[in-house]
Amino acid sequence: MTTHLTTVKPTPDLAFMSQHLFTAILWINDDLSITWLNAQAEQLLAISSGRLLGQSILTLLASEALKSADSNHDSDNHDNNITVDKSSGEDTHEQLCSLKERFQQAKQYQQPFIDHDHLISTPLNGNLSFSVDYSVTPVIYEQQPYFIIEMWGKDRQSRISEEQRQQQQYNVARHMLRSVAHEIKNPLAGIRGAAQLLQRQFIKFSDTSPLNSASPAILGTNPMVNPNSHLQKTAEKLRNYTDIIISETDRLTHLIGKFLGSNQLPNWQTLNIHEPLEHVLSLVVNQYPQVTLQRDYDLSLPELCADKDQLIQVFLNLINNACESMTEFEQTLQQRELSEPKLQQPVTSQMSNHDSASYKPTLHIQTRIAFQHTIAGQQHKQVLQINIADNGSGIDSALIGQIFFPMVTSRAAGTGLELSIVQDIISHHHGMIDVSSQQSKSLNDSVKNNHNHQHTSFTLYLPFNQPAHHA
Repeated sequence: MTTHLTTVKPTPDLAFMSQHLFTAILWINDDLSITWLNAQAEQLLAISSGRLLGQSILTLLASEALKSADSNHDSDNHDNNITVDKSSGEDTHEQLCSLKERFQQAKQYQQPFIDHDHLISTPLNGNLSFSVDYSVTPVIYEQQPYFIIEMWGKDRQSRISEEQRQQQQYNVARHMLRSVAHEIKNPLAGIRGAAQLLQRQFIKFSDTSPLNSASPAILGTNPMVNPNSHLQKTAEKLRNYTDIIISETDRLTHLIGKFLGSNQLPNWQTLNIHEPLEHVLSLVVNQYPQVTLQRDYDLSLPELCADKDQLIQVFLNLINNACESMTEFEQTLQQRELSEPKLQQPVTSQMSNHDSASYKPTLHIQTRIAFQHTIAGQQHKQVLQINIADNGSGIDSALIGQIFFPMVTSRAAGTGLELSIVQDIISHHHGMIDVSSQQSKSLNDSVKNNHNHQHTSFTLYLPFNQPAHHA
């Protein structure tokens, strides 16, 4: 008799699996206290598990209602003789009761519920506001009632969709420009070659002209030589014209070369991101001594695989753009003050002009690790995050969505190619770049935001490792 042995497969560790999900999960007990959460929940909420464990889920889902209820309670206890408007307190009380009631009904009937577009803002993460969809599922575990809460960040999904849309637009525009550039490059070579042939003919004509072989005595006495003198001057003018054609053709060829980009493959190497940053900053500090530099580095960052020279080009373009923007803005403020008659200015305007001396162009550079970040549809557990911010004039909101396209610039002296080159290099590194900007309308905005906020911020996200077939 043959005995068939059945192999018992081990049950997977659900906590281990939950830590590797893209969905934020929180485990809530019957008192509505948070007893467990996965890593994605920490990332989404921007709060560590140490701060969240033991907190009521209401501090996340109804934080404003709790604060209003506490403030109304304190005002009642402070002075019973003061008349307080109870309408707002009643509204927040109803919100709290409604949310608690939904949890109780879900437990009683074992019926999950979902809430969409819920705004979370809590002091636990510095009142950072963001929108989420969340579901609440009641369960019975070891004869005790619990709730499983799943959260999906709406802002993250919107960012990923917007990133994909912009990347598609950029790829289409880049492909069109490359095609046009190739079509222009070939005729430019023909124009330059023809101009060089003409130039050689003019040089040959000048060297073989009878005017050059005539003696000084003949040139001074023979009036018949004057026509040759006229031809000589004409030949010199035409030669100058060919010089202009050649120089302008070379300039356009150089410009088209920037459009097409470099065909050289990246030289992948392991490096510390602060090395190319400090290399560029050492150059910029000497060129813009009036700019105040603020470094906020995470020195514990691991090394990444990248092309050092290309990263230097990226940082050089971004930091030069930032410094030039702040310099232009500072000059604009000074010119505006000189053009306004001081006697006709109101007192507030005079005070504003007095404060203009306190405006300091400030460049802020920060390096960090971003967790669970999606780039081009690929989820990364960790990516390198570099933030380059300035307090210049900012970027017009109408240009934000197009700022990485070639020939698009908000600066008077800009060429519109620097950010396009940056986008191209970052794409080759399988990363992404994001920009946010608040355009400054007046000097007061600059002085007010000088130390606490930045008008323009470029954020780079780079994976620490490149795909195997590119490395």
